[in-house]
Amino acid sequence: MKYIISNSGVVNAIADGQAYTFDKNHHNYNALVRHLKSGNIEHFEASYDVASSVEHFCDGYVHVKHGTLNWNGIPMPELFSDRIMQMRKEGFEFEPMLNFLNNLNENPSDKAIVELFDFMQHKHLPITDDGNFLAYKAVREDFTDIYSGSLDNNVGSTVSVDRSSVDADRDRGCSHGLHVGSIDYVTSYGGINLDDRGDDDGGGGGGGNQIVICKVNPRDVVSVPTCSRYQKLRCCQYEVAAIFDDVFDKSVEMFGNKADNVRVVKYNDAWKEDVRVRLERLSTVLSKQTVGA
Repeated sequence: MKYIISNSGVVNAIADGQAYTFDKNHHNYNALVRHLKSGNIEHFEASYDVASSVEHFCDGYVHVKHGTLNWNGIPMPELFSDRIMQMRKEGFEFEPMLNFLNNLNENPSDKAIVELFDFMQHKHLPITDDGNFLAYKAVREDFTDIYSGSLDNNVGSTVSVDRSSVDADRDRGCSHGLHVGSIDYVTSYGGINLDDRGDDDGGGGGGGNQIVICKVNPRDVVSVPTCSRYQKLRCCQYEVAAIFDDVFDKSVEMFGNKADNVRVVKYNDAWKEDVRVRLERLSTVLSKQTVGA
């Protein structure tokens, strides 16, 4: 490989007879430069293109066709394809999304699975390395819930109710269950203006109300009400993970910068088949019901 790196960081390279030009805005810039310097053509070509990067990482059992990922012939749902591609673009491995799939398959309600896809279309709702997802919740100044003032939402608390007590009817907007939401929903519900937050008001800014970050396992999702444009969700359990600081801008979030929790693992054929079966079940569930109906 031959390459030239300008003072501004623009790279012109020739690898395997193909010309490449990229700058520091490329999502894999550092990796590309590293592969150029080491002479690793295969890794360079994979890192240059996100789709190729996914295929290379997955040792051939994932292919990209028309912008959609296929796992051993099973098309992944759009949410999965988009999230995994974004994860690779941001430099993350795709393992968190597969952990999300595992947790999702433990949800006993096909309806809840379909409705969760509506909710996850909103921005700033990252996946965690263990396959949960993060959402927002408006609480009182003393960290109790706004509705009853009886549920403790201090960081580290796990709030739970019997699943049977949570309303599974998405056509009832205000009903029984534990609620989390998108950032737009909770600021509206809590009367919180993010622009008015001071340096010491702990994620608040509206009459003493504030925002906490909740970690929700997909298996505990019960319904996503149609009101509020699918921006709130009812579940039977969540963990209060942090006090709100700012909206998330990455597809994966690992508290404490524990990036080593997500690492490349070479899985065996039994694992690959297990994922295929889970994806096939999910595809069947989604095909039987209309998301957003």
